[in-house]
Amino acid sequence: MTHPVEFCLKCKRVVCRPCMPLHATVPERHLVVASDVQLLRRSHYHRLAIASAALEVSRRAFIDRIADALYGFDGTFVFRDGTPYHLPDIDDAFGDDDCFRWVSYFLALAETPPRQRPQHRVIERLRLIDLYFRVAYPERAKWIAR
Repeated sequence: MTHPVEFCLKCKRVVCRPCMPLHATVPERHLVVASDVQLLRRSHYHRLAIASAALEVSRRAFIDRIADALYGFDGTFVFRDGTPYHLPDIDDAFGDDDCFRWVSYFLALAETPPRQRPQHRVIERLRLIDLYFRVAYPERAKWIAR
């Protein structure tokens, strides 16, 4: 009886039968990160605020949810061109501000649409929030990114 040739998913070498359980892994899941152009659109910014406000959680709980979902994601984050995206420290990305005032200002945009595009200095925060929705709520993420 012949067995199909199988390859190690990491090193791409042929795997023999005794080694197969050691090398058998699930193919890695890739999630595409939003581009700067997408994140800087007012419409995307506003829909992100609406979806975030709909969660109805406190500022700290919102950041904790983002951290739990992103750090617990079983896969990799990549930009559209295939470049890997490495998660920053989430507290540092949100300014290491213990009271997270920026989150309150951001959530207020759900009621009043932003008059201008988001500033470049907050783009990493928006990317993390957008990634959170892509991981935890993929259907909402499709609505946000339309």
